Amino acid sequence: MTLSTKSFEIFCGTGGVGKTTLATARALSLSQSGKRVLLVTIDPARRLKDLLGLSENAIGEVVPVTIENTELHALLMSPEKTIGRMAAKYQTPDLADNRIVQILSKPYGGMNEILSMVEVQMQFDSGKFDVVVLDTPPGAHFLDFLESLGKIRSFFDQNFIEIFNYLGQKSAKAGKKLFSFNIINRVVSSGVRKLLGYLQNVTGAQFIDDFIEAIQIIYRSRDAFLKGLSLQDKLKSKAECNWFLVTSVEQGKAEEAVEMRSHASHFIHQDHFLVLNKCLEQDLANWNPEANTLSTVKDSLIQKEQDLKQQLQEVFPVVLEFPEIISLSPAEHIRQLTQKWTTYGSRS
Repeated sequence: MTLSTKSFEIFCGTGGVGKTTLATARALSLSQSGKRVLLVTIDPARRLKDLLGLSENAIGEVVPVTIENTELHALLMSPEKTIGRMAAKYQTPDLADNRIVQILSKPYGGMNEILSMVEVQMQFDSGKFDVVVLDTPPGAHFLDFLESLGKIRSFFDQNFIEIFNYLGQKSAKAGKKLFSFNIINRVVSSGVRKLLGYLQNVTGAQFIDDFIEAIQIIYRSRDAFLKGLSLQDKLKSKAECNWFLVTSVEQGKAEEAVEMRSHASHFIHQDHFLVLNKCLEQDLANWNPEANTLSTVKDSLIQKEQDLKQQLQEVFPVVLEFPEIISLSPAEHIRQLTQKWTTYGSRS
């Protein structure tokens, strides 16, 4: 089969299946075909950092990387750096200074996935890249990534829009002046009033002031968040996005892939791919052991892999097979996997 090149390529899957290495190889393959590629990882473990030999200073920055004499760009997601770019682009410097926003933008502060969507959209809008290859968090964290778009939509529901509109009108008159708890008390529902009242008693007025200021700042930066929301339609579009669900020939990993596809069926379009990594069938077929016991082991392994492939082909529209790479060198893994991506081809 021939793979089409699309604006977004999403790699997801459970841990330990080679997802990040395959995403890197795919990005390199696209770069070799002449595309301007940005490889982004939102995996908190930052496996990509070690794979590409990036320094700590590279975290959160778009950096050029040369692999196999081919240049592409890489970005290891940093919520704090994204907040800084948003503040600069939308001229809201206090976005990066607010205490509540700082807490929320920590790696595990709750905004990592949302800010990742904002970052991907900002980078694509820059016009510097033809393709964004996105390496998502492993396992259950991938579902958080999917749901982050829903979180943005929920955050900007009608109740918040009314508050933002009110605060926006006040901001126009009062500049950056903080609003007292009493002003919020007149605008929000009784349930939220009780919550803010409780927080004021427990944390003190300063926390409430910081909270209210955070709402104001987010309101002024709403365009960035709403653009992140618009990415949802692009990721669901067959014309704009390729989805690669990565697994390996291990039985348990394959079962997890089927389960993840079921959970994400409302989001991933039908034109997606299962990437089956660490396949041994071809290498085993070329192995001619002399001992009968080893021949039995060989036949058993081949049969097990063939049965697994048949089961997966009944569930997934397209299965892409990648071999087990017998090497301790990450560079060799990338090189061989890139060659395999090339055999599948690419067209604009």
